[in-house]
Amino acid sequence: RRDYNLHPEGEFHKRPDQKWAPGERANIVKRDDNLHPEGDFQKRTDQNWAPGERANIVKRGDNLHPEGDFQKRPDQIWAPGERANIVKRGDNLQPEGEFQKRPDQTWAPGERANIVRRDDNLHPEGEFQKRPDQ
Repeated sequence: RRDYNLHPEGEFHKRPDQKWAPGERANIVKRDDNLHPEGDFQKRTDQNWAPGERANIVKRGDNLHPEGDFQKRPDQIWAPGERANIVKRGDNLQPEGEFQKRPDQTWAPGERANIVRRDDNLHPEGEFQKRPDQ
């Protein structure tokens, strides 16, 4: 590794530590204006609500008139409809032989394999230090 010739000369000056302080706000300046109302203000007169005026309905006459009598639909009294009798048809499907049922089984716990513990090759070396009794 090569040496370099850059070395600081004199003392190193740090930035002085500053404590936080809230910022200073400038004072609010309100300028005067040259706008002034001349004369009196006219206010809107208070009005109470009233429904609007509605024009009268005009029904015009026409020259269409029915000739003869109107035929009305005859009045019918409701009655429940007649229902057809239920017909059950016979079938030709017959079971052959005897039915076999599943034999009833009672619950029993499943067979479990024995636990096998393997020997390990980890043995403590040296003297074992016990915790002092308190």
